[in-house]
Amino acid sequence: MNETLLFLSNVSDSCGVSLLDQPSVRYPLMVIYCIVFVVCLVGNLLTLAVLTTHPMMKTPTHYFLSNLAAADILVAVFCILQNMVHLIGLDHGNWPLGAFLCRAYLGITNVMPCTSAGILVLVSAEKYIAVLHPLSGLKWLTPENRKRACVAVWVISVGVNVPYFINAKYYEMEDQVACFRIAIPLWNIFSFVIWYLIPLICLTIIYSRISHLLWTSDSTRQSSRQSHDSKGDLENGNGTTSATPGASWQMKNGKVVMFNQESLLKVPIKKKESKKESKKPKDTEGRRKVVRLLVAVVVAFAVLTLPHHARILYTSFETEPFCNSDWMMLTQPLSYILLFMSSAINPILYACLSKRFRTALSDVLHCRKGIFHKISRPRTRTLVSDVPVDDTPCPSPLPQIRMNRIR
Repeated sequence: MNETLLFLSNVSDSCGVSLLDQPSVRYPLMVIYCIVFVVCLVGNLLTLAVLTTHPMMKTPTHYFLSNLAAADILVAVFCILQNMVHLIGLDHGNWPLGAFLCRAYLGITNVMPCTSAGILVLVSAEKYIAVLHPLSGLKWLTPENRKRACVAVWVISVGVNVPYFINAKYYEMEDQVACFRIAIPLWNIFSFVIWYLIPLICLTIIYSRISHLLWTSDSTRQSSRQSHDSKGDLENGNGTTSATPGASWQMKNGKVVMFNQESLLKVPIKKKESKKESKKPKDTEGRRKVVRLLVAVVVAFAVLTLPHHARILYTSFETEPFCNSDWMMLTQPLSYILLFMSSAINPILYACLSKRFRTALSDVLHCRKGIFHKISRPRTRTLVSDVPVDDTPCPSPLPQIRMNRIR
């Protein structure tokens, strides 16, 4: 059984009215499709605007995430509404959008999950090098290498899915039009392994190592600091600090001034050390927040795209047909909805888990910075001059002050 079975089973009206043609099923699914479309399109457009135009968001990780947002925008434009029209919008699975959109819809539906998986692997690799091998990152994490990596992911994902473009079929009959894809069982298995299993295993290993390093760095630093303090205490004897003897000097007027060497020597040092040590936990906490966000994106991708892959694999080898009034007919639209939700949920995760993204989004929406505002806007300065207000024949001997506003 393959993608053509839906159309063929609908044409053969042997099992009665199709479940997807019933109003109680069709209209709720259409509402869900429309909500996912609006969230995916608007959310990713705003995300792309924020990541590419706001100066605070121009980082290596956000460069990869902007490519992910661009891929999700293509899903919204070429896949979501077309899939709704194809499966539940018209009776008997008719396709009214023409041959070009048929091939684009079937091809992009398979390309975009692959591109998303590849970009998520690039993001994890960038974080792995930056956190675990920072010196190597100076050599490898350059803007040119990032661009090459993104281009390579797009090219490879399109190239691997060329068979799906070739096997996309568009047929016109008397009163019905069919848009479907011929099943390729072995290629479906290959695509599942290359674009789902292997990336998921790599992402799990990489983020596990990064999380282990970040979550154990503070405890290691704290234990080493405590051991250093205890060592200093033991040097004074019996594990307790001994009072540093005072010192004195005699001034010219004969007075003797006493001072405590401990207070003079230790207090400034403690302040400097506290400043240095306070930066490390702050940097570590910032990296932890980024890792939490990226792990959430990966988990959402893995959970929401798995039903689509599972359905494709099942229908590639299943040969027994089922009636179009069976509840199994719901697996196709529901798996596609979950697949499209994986493209729509990323902006929501950014807004919920990243305070920096929320601040940048607020700046863009209120035209403070970003695409709707010139970052280097002219500043207003006020100068004071001693030029007289008017050229009277008898000016005052004292200069008058005038405020000049200059842009």
